[in-house]
Amino acid sequence: MKIEKSFELPHPREFVWNRMNDVYFVAKCLPGASIVEDLGEHRYKGRMSVKVGPMAAAFDGEVAIDSQPREWTAIVSGKGADARSSSRATGAMTYRLNEGNSPGATRVEVVSDINLAGPLAQFGKGAVMQEVANRITADFVRNFEKALSAAPASGEARAPEPAASSQPLDAGNLLWSILRERFLALFRKRSS
Repeated sequence: MKIEKSFELPHPREFVWNRMNDVYFVAKCLPGASIVEDLGEHRYKGRMSVKVGPMAAAFDGEVAIDSQPREWTAIVSGKGADARSSSRATGAMTYRLNEGNSPGATRVEVVSDINLAGPLAQFGKGAVMQEVANRITADFVRNFEKALSAAPASGEARAPEPAASSQPLDAGNLLWSILRERFLALFRKRSS
């Protein structure tokens, strides 16, 4: 499944680039994600904890990052498996940083290609997965922006590390709220 997202941050491109390439910083801004070990050569062992209704999964796997600074682009690829549910995930995410619409801002464009297999794959259907991706992106952007804003824009001092999230990404709550919103929208259309 291919998912495309973009967002703008009110920070200079070089500052955003440095933080986007700090895998520990990014993981702490992404709900349910953590870096377990640095394997060297831009490869890491990581974990993504997800809760979908009564089903909880912890995908353990490996992440690799290929940064291309001249193009302000990086490719993050990974794969992981959940031992309890036998679900598996593979994916790649490419992000590119461009000058933003306002002075000193950065536009981030992200293209992800995600493949799920196993019991959790039943939740990876088109429009619902797109809405889950929208909400995950919104949470990440909010956390990332908050962490970036805690540091001077000049980048002279290292930004404080964002607090690590011990909570798994609760896709079940996201799915229920999406379904509720769609039901209410359908009801409003019929009553109009």
